[in-house]
Amino acid sequence: MTEAALVEFRELEKDFSGTKVLKGVSLAFARGEVHGLLGENGAGKSTLIKILTGVYSASGGTILFEGKPARIGSPLDAHRLGIGAVYQDAELVSGFSVGANVLLGNEPGSFAVSQRRINKRARDILAEIGVSLDVNRLASSLSAAEMQLVTLATLFQRRYKVIVLDEPTARLSATEVELLFRIVQRFREQGITIIYISHRLGEVKAVCDRVTILRGGHVSAVLTRDEITEERVTELMVDPVSSKLETYNLGHATDRVVLDVEALATEQLRPISFSLRAGEVLGITGPVGGGKEQIEKALGGVAHHSGRISIDGRVTRIASPGASRAAGIAVIPEDRRKQALFPNLSVADNLALPVLKVLSRAGLIDRKRKLAYADGVMARFSVNPPQPDKAVKLFSGGNQQKAVIGKWMTAKAKVYIFVEPTSGVDVGAIKEIYDIILHLAREGAAVIVISSMIREILALAETVYVVHDGRLVYRGPKRDCTHDQLLAISMQGHSRMAAA
Repeated sequence: MTEAALVEFRELEKDFSGTKVLKGVSLAFARGEVHGLLGENGAGKSTLIKILTGVYSASGGTILFEGKPARIGSPLDAHRLGIGAVYQDAELVSGFSVGANVLLGNEPGSFAVSQRRINKRARDILAEIGVSLDVNRLASSLSAAEMQLVTLATLFQRRYKVIVLDEPTARLSATEVELLFRIVQRFREQGITIIYISHRLGEVKAVCDRVTILRGGHVSAVLTRDEITEERVTELMVDPVSSKLETYNLGHATDRVVLDVEALATEQLRPISFSLRAGEVLGITGPVGGGKEQIEKALGGVAHHSGRISIDGRVTRIASPGASRAAGIAVIPEDRRKQALFPNLSVADNLALPVLKVLSRAGLIDRKRKLAYADGVMARFSVNPPQPDKAVKLFSGGNQQKAVIGKWMTAKAKVYIFVEPTSGVDVGAIKEIYDIILHLAREGAAVIVISSMIREILALAETVYVVHDGRLVYRGPKRDCTHDQLLAISMQGHSRMAAA
């Protein structure tokens, strides 16, 4: 494979603040193949791809491109080599048309080229990959699936040689998935190498020629399509040592029901019903984009939903984030910078937002009271360095997450929803965040932890749900399930355990 490789990694390493994430990864991608990447969260998939696309620089090792050493120190370097990526949250220039986005940076003719020429070229490109879209539509009007297709068309017209697809079907319908697979096959026939990252074993087996499995920063195995089975992949993905993570939650649930949900449904989530007791931690896992995220969006007032939600026995209508907070629900989202923090404001300003009335006098915020309040929260949650006037963007991921948690814990919510609570958090802060979550449970709060990390779910939850393709496919007490079983259910979407 080395001689025919388009891209090759040799002993690639990456460490963050002394923590090794990639530990000598050697791997080759052939020209014109669809190569899958599998691995649990934290196995190194994202880091590997970010090195390939120039977001990160490797700490050690060599990258070969077309047989020659390549320096990829920035996304521009990757672009020049012909390497690009399509993420599930594709971003386009919202005020530009589809046609302008497809040809962005590569418009035919002069800068003042006419829209007619752009549209004709864009239509030809879209038709070549089998996509039917109105090139005059504004990007802001497109669905998530349509944005992905436009991004694919953009990379195709630039004649990229390597395209990374990161969880590409997470937000697609069955029809859209079929179209994506046809596009992937077209790209393959034209010699484009596709690196396909997914948690869905069925689609990996359907579309990939080979699959590499990462485990703990190492290559666990490289399999051909015929070698891919649920049992084999699960065995290769799971680290026997790390999967036996300590159970932190010894059980704090009482008999009092705080949250009762009946037939909760969104466009991407089939009706689901559950009750959550005071002191209980409910863990919800499943593949990225599989529907578990919809529970948070519905309860947080972001997604339109049907069904009945009751808090402390009272039916509550949640039609907005404000209504959710007023009902006693606090959501600690995964994307801290976009959804929970104002990065350019100080930690003190961010922490003060939920309690501005308390910190104000005559309609003006009392600076001394604000700083004293921030000092107290930062000390309680060990946010370091203890500098409340420092911009929150300058803090580490773990300290940002603790600041978000601290902001909402002071609001004394009844239900706390943590979404991927340790995403982007260094190892040292994980235990601290777990302690905060379980402190809430001991104090009588009802807690939902939504995480793709099965080890995290087993460490924190008393009750476990698995959501796949918008359906609840498993529910049961933690004592009745193992790491390997939950991993298999998450990948395959069906359970051999207790029926949901």
